[in-house]
Amino acid sequence: MDYTTKKIFGWAFILIVSFFPVYLWVVYGPGIEDLTSYAEITHSLGELFGLVGMTMFALTFVLSTRIKFIEDIFGGLDKVYIVHGILGGMALIFILFHPIFLVLKFIPQEINRAAEYLLPSSYWSVNFGIISIIGMIILIFITLFTKMKYNRWKFTHEFLGLMFALAVLHIFLIRGTISQDNIFEGYYLYATAVSIIGLGAFSYSLFIKDRMMKNAVYKISSLNQSKDLFEINMVPDHKPINYSAGQFLFLRFYNENLSKEAHPFSIASKSNSKELKVIIKKLGDFTNKLEHLKVGDKVFVEGPYGRFNFKNYKCKNQVWIAAGIGITPFLGMVEELLDHREYSVDMIFSAKDDTDFVGYNLLNDIASANKNFKFIPWNSSVKGHVEIKDIYDLAGKFREKEFFLCGPENFKQEIIEKLKKAGVKEKNIHEEAFDFV
Repeated sequence: MDYTTKKIFGWAFILIVSFFPVYLWVVYGPGIEDLTSYAEITHSLGELFGLVGMTMFALTFVLSTRIKFIEDIFGGLDKVYIVHGILGGMALIFILFHPIFLVLKFIPQEINRAAEYLLPSSYWSVNFGIISIIGMIILIFITLFTKMKYNRWKFTHEFLGLMFALAVLHIFLIRGTISQDNIFEGYYLYATAVSIIGLGAFSYSLFIKDRMMKNAVYKISSLNQSKDLFEINMVPDHKPINYSAGQFLFLRFYNENLSKEAHPFSIASKSNSKELKVIIKKLGDFTNKLEHLKVGDKVFVEGPYGRFNFKNYKCKNQVWIAAGIGITPFLGMVEELLDHREYSVDMIFSAKDDTDFVGYNLLNDIASANKNFKFIPWNSSVKGHVEIKDIYDLAGKFREKEFFLCGPENFKQEIIEKLKKAGVKEKNIHEEAFDFV
C-alpha cells in the first residue's frame, strides 16, 4: 500500500470514528420523526456536536503518542502532527457549536436558562464545560497562530489534557443537574469509551511512554562549533539504532546545565553510520545552552521518525531544494548518493550569504566525485529568491521527477506553490514538515 492510499485510509478511519455518534443517534436515538419541536432539534444537535468534538479531541491525543504504525499510515511523524493540528481545529469548531445550539434551545423564551450555558454559576457541572472550552480556544489559538519553540509547544499541549479532563467531568456531571435527556441509547457507554481513549492516550504520552520506550544510549564523541551552529557527533554506548538519512530523532542530553526535556533534530549522517551526527542552529534558550555539552556526555535517543529519504520513492530523477539549516537532512543523503549512482539528483541550496552554506565542502566534493549529482549554491542576498525558472534551468523538464524540500516554512510553501503552478503533482513533492526540527 503506497503512502497516498495509507493516508486516505487513515483519514477515513478518523472521520468514521469521529462521526460514529451520528450513526448511533440515527439508529438508537428517538428518530428524526420524533423531533417535533425547535427545542428538541437544537438540543439533539448540541449534544451531537459536543460528542463528535470530544471524539476528535480524544483522537488528537492518540495521534500524539508517536506510535510507529500511526506514523507509517500518514508517512512520517511530521505528517502525523499536521493531521493532529487539523483534527484539533475541527474538534474546537464542533465543541463550540455544542453550547451554541443548547443556548438556541431557550432563545427567545427563556433567556435566563440560556445564560446558564454561557456564564459561571453555582452549577460546577456547567462551569467545568465553560472552563474547558475557553481553555481549548486559548491553547489551540496559540498552537495554530503563534510561532513557538518545541518545549513551549509541548508545555501548552499538556494543558490540553487538563481541558479534556474538565470536559469529561462536564459530560458525566451535567446529566445529574441541568439535563436529564440522553440523545441515544448507550450514550454513557460511548462517552465512557471516548473518555478512556482520550485520557489513556494523554496519560501514556505524559507519564508512561518515556518509561516504556527503550531509548538508545549514546555518548558524545566530538563537538564542533562555528558561528551559530553546533555539530554533535555521537557513538552508541551499547546497541546502535537503525536509521535512514533524512529522518529525525528526539534527543535528551544528560548535562547538568541543560534541561532533561527531549528535543527533535534532523539526522545529518548517512544511514546507519557508526557515528550519529546532528547539526543544530542556535535558535533559543535551549540551543544556546548546548555550548555546555562535553565529550562523553550521555544522550538518550528516541526514534528515528520520518520518511524523508530519496530511496523511499521509485523515481530516480530527483530535485532537492534546501534553505538555511534545512540542509541537515540532505547531508547524509548526499553521502549515500556515492553508493546509489543510479539516482540523478539536482540540488539547490539557498542561504543568505556565503558563510551560511553548511556542509559546502562535502556537497562540492561529492558533486565532483559523482557526475549524477549537481550542486548549485544559491546566495539569496545576491540572487534573490529561488524562482521556478532557476529550478528549470538546473533540472530541465519537471515531468517524472520527485521534489524534496526542507527549510523555513515560508520558503517551502512558496516553492511548493510555484511547483504546483508549473504542473508538478502534489504526490511528487515531499517536504520535511516537522517545523520544530
